[in-house]
Amino acid sequence: MPPARGGSGAVDPVGRFFTSLGREPHIPTFERQSARLRFEIADGERTERWTVAVHDGTAAVSRRPGDADAVVRMTRDCAEAVVAGRLNVQAALLRGLISCEGSLAAVTMFQRCLPGPPGSTGRVPPISSQAVMAQRRPG
Repeated sequence: MPPARGGSGAVDPVGRFFTSLGREPHIPTFERQSARLRFEIADGERTERWTVAVHDGTAAVSRRPGDADAVVRMTRDCAEAVVAGRLNVQAALLRGLISCEGSLAAVTMFQRCLPGPPGSTGRVPPISSQAVMAQRRPG
C-alpha cells in the first residue's frame, strides 16, 4: 500500500515513516523487545490508525485495528513533528500533546526508532544493561 497523501498532494511523512519501518528486515533497537502499539492520528474529522507489532528486532506494520499494549493518540501535526524528530514523544506526553493508554514502557521502547532532532547525527546505538553496570562506580 503506498503512503497516504495529504491534502496538498505531497507524500505524507507519517505514512512514509510507518511504511518504511515495516520494510526494515531487522531493527537493532528493538532486539529482545516485544510490544504491540496502535497509533491513532486525528486529522479533523478523520482518524487514521497504524498498528506496529514488535517482536525481537522486527516490526510488522499494518492499518488493521486490534488489541495493543499501548494506544497512542495525537493530532496529525504532532505525528508529523514526531516522525521528523522535531517533537520528543516523552516531552509531548508530559505536555499533554499526546495521550497514551496502556504501557508507557512500550511507548518508550518505540521512541528509540524515531529520528533525533533536526541537525543530529543519527540514532544512538542501544546500550545494554551490562554496559551500564560496567560504567557504574561503587558509591
